[in-house]
Amino acid sequence: MNFPKYYIGPMSKNVVDCVIDHSKQHPIGLIPSRRQVDWCGGYVNKWNTESFTEYVREKSDSVLLCRDHGGENQGLEQDDGLTSFTKDNQNFNLIHIDPFRVSNNMLDAAKCTTTIIQCLYESNKDTMYEVGTEEAIYKYQPDELKWFLEYLKMGLGDAFNQIKYAVVQSGTGLDLSTRTNTGNFSKRRLKNFIKVVKKYGVMSKEHNGDYLTDSFDVELRFECGLDAINIAPEFGQIESEFYLNECKKDKKLFEELYQLCYTSNKWRKWIKDVKRVSKSQIIMTCCHYILSNQEFKNKIACNFPHSESSIKSRINSKLKLLNEQTKNYCF
Repeated sequence: MNFPKYYIGPMSKNVVDCVIDHSKQHPIGLIPSRRQVDWCGGYVNKWNTESFTEYVREKSDSVLLCRDHGGENQGLEQDDGLTSFTKDNQNFNLIHIDPFRVSNNMLDAAKCTTTIIQCLYESNKDTMYEVGTEEAIYKYQPDELKWFLEYLKMGLGDAFNQIKYAVVQSGTGLDLSTRTNTGNFSKRRLKNFIKVVKKYGVMSKEHNGDYLTDSFDVELRFECGLDAINIAPEFGQIESEFYLNECKKDKKLFEELYQLCYTSNKWRKWIKDVKRVSKSQIIMTCCHYILSNQEFKNKIACNFPHSESSIKSRINSKLKLLNEQTKNYCF
């Protein structure tokens, strides 16, 4: 299998359609979070796990479908995540097992990861896995990841061979409100993580690769030996930016878009003091969450019947840039 160098968040139907088209020439993956697409639905096109998989598979068998951050309390409602895992195991190629949000330490996370993989492996031996988590959820060091992988190897037996990725951390994170990649990137830290991962025959994957594609930062990571990178909100904000710019031409439309975004409360995760940011910033932070809402369609999208081609053109440009930045690194 040619594993992708980049995995894209299915932030909207337009993003999914562009990724499907892109897959006809280049390996690429989709990484739905549980909030975006889950067994009971999600905010992206109202798809559930099955309908999302059917939509993609009817158009392409080249897109690698990977659950992003699967696990307890990772969805819209608090739960143990088991129903979601069961549906993922029946539909997706790869599942990211991430119990770190509810784990007190690496041992708890290792025990939970082992138990979940053992259970899923019994039902479907073809499913592949990603383990570990991003720095914003639980920060760990290279030696801790080494211990974690050793624990999994000892406890899983043959099932360990189905682990294809471990999440490495280079010191960065995201801020949707300012559209920036935050933190301090450490080349040395990334290389140390990659060295650990390779010893276990697993590929390295970094999350939060957003807002790097217009610089050399993506290439720098692959030069260090990184195998794959996740990019999500950046693609959703391409669509948000289109609607923001168009609505700015009409004061009434702009106010309606702002009110829809503000009342969604989706900005609360990213903005601590709403009084200190502009209306445009609120829109850019959370507009992608409401693209599938009927009220958004009735009040905003209906005013731009030819928006799809323009939005897809911008998404495709970003995908082409990613392909250019990674084409010199072997799959």
